[in-house]
Amino acid sequence: MRRSKQKHVVVSQQYRLKMRTLLIFYSRSGATRKLATAIAAELHADVIEIRCPRFRSGWLSYLRAGYDSVRGILPDIEMPLVDATAYDLVLFGAPVWTSYPALPLRAFLASQPALPARVGLFLAFGGHSPPDKTFKAASALLPPAQAFEATLAVRQRDIAHDQFGADLRRFIQALNRNESSGTV
Repeated sequence: MRRSKQKHVVVSQQYRLKMRTLLIFYSRSGATRKLATAIAAELHADVIEIRCPRFRSGWLSYLRAGYDSVRGILPDIEMPLVDATAYDLVLFGAPVWTSYPALPLRAFLASQPALPARVGLFLAFGGHSPPDKTFKAASALLPPAQAFEATLAVRQRDIAHDQFGADLRRFIQALNRNESSGTV
């Protein structure tokens, strides 16, 4: 067993050295931030958090987020300027709001930023909305010839209890397979 774990670490380190990764995420309650931190640590990714003053913590903000999400009202967002094309891979992360990616991530993608060929998506969800619809909605915001090469959806309660390691490994392995095969 020990030898197997060491091999996995070596493969993981080789993966980290090959590719430059940027992780862009939004988190209102902290669950997506916790997931993003774990992914970034595994991939040694640069991290940018999207800020959105409109949706702060609290019940009123939660209700506003749900209402705006259903209506598709995109908020103003704050984040540093970055050239995403300088990276080999960009990963996006957000919570699921009413079966859609959180509005701040939708606002960023709607701005049609220049992206590298390789993109992925990870979501934190509460369980009310299945993530399949959310993945489709996020995919529709990408340029027509582009698709998420790997996706990950983790329940917020699993994130809170640190029970997402196996899902995270599968996500990283999918990215690794696609990088090794040259898939875009």
